[in-house]
Amino acid sequence: MEREILEQVQPVLLEIAREIKRVCEENNIRYFMYRGTFLGAVRHQGFIPWDDDMDFAMLREDYEKFRKIAPEKMDSRYCFQDWHTDTGYAHPFGKVRKRGTRYVEAKCRPLAENGFYVDIYPLDFAPEDPAQRAKLARQQLHLYRVKLMKSKYTPWKEGDKVIMKKRIGYLLYQTAALFVSQKTLIRTYEKISQVPAGDTLYEQSALPRAYYFDRAWCENLRDYPFDGECFPGPEDYDSFLSSLYGNYMQLPPEGQRENRHQIMELDFGETAAV
Repeated sequence: MEREILEQVQPVLLEIAREIKRVCEENNIRYFMYRGTFLGAVRHQGFIPWDDDMDFAMLREDYEKFRKIAPEKMDSRYCFQDWHTDTGYAHPFGKVRKRGTRYVEAKCRPLAENGFYVDIYPLDFAPEDPAQRAKLARQQLHLYRVKLMKSKYTPWKEGDKVIMKKRIGYLLYQTAALFVSQKTLIRTYEKISQVPAGDTLYEQSALPRAYYFDRAWCENLRDYPFDGECFPGPEDYDSFLSSLYGNYMQLPPEGQRENRHQIMELDFGETAAV
């Protein structure tokens, strides 16, 4: 994404983040900056200069509360989207989107809502036994990949290229998707993810590599400046970011400073800059 376009994208994401903040603060919902958004807050006091998204996280109980009240409490210019609201949506986390805009990724087919978005990740309790963690991660990854195929995603695309190894690998999941319903996939995924409360949380994204966090990191929060705003983040930022990125203060090589979402359709709607 060209720099001048990115400079128009980031303010729209920040606008959506303000709405999430308002709803959470007015309804006593805990939330905090996550992933590159939190890294940006600590390292740049705002967006990572080349970043094209924003991420928040919530403990499961707060996420479920937000998911249920968002349609009523959010301004009508925004909407909450997850795999319960849109069968074409495949992820185990949600998005808050801005209506009247378009921000469509190459790997996804058009959905009921396709606007600019901020990701919201639920954090669930993880099994304490490493073997049980690994088993759960394998089960979730399998179900997630079947859901991707059920929802017509094309994860083997990289821009205009087709990664044949991925394409062939997903044939099994495409076949499995023919014999299971959307509701069954979602119900099974959410059922196996229910683990008794403990001291460890993990990101609910079904990625091949799971990210685990001390519960205290995600419960003890403080505000951080972010491009003229303030949002909460883990107080122990060093432990949290080190678990995600290792040496998080070291900038990546210039050749790797790029956004990663392969946006193929972009429409700012009423927010378009003159």
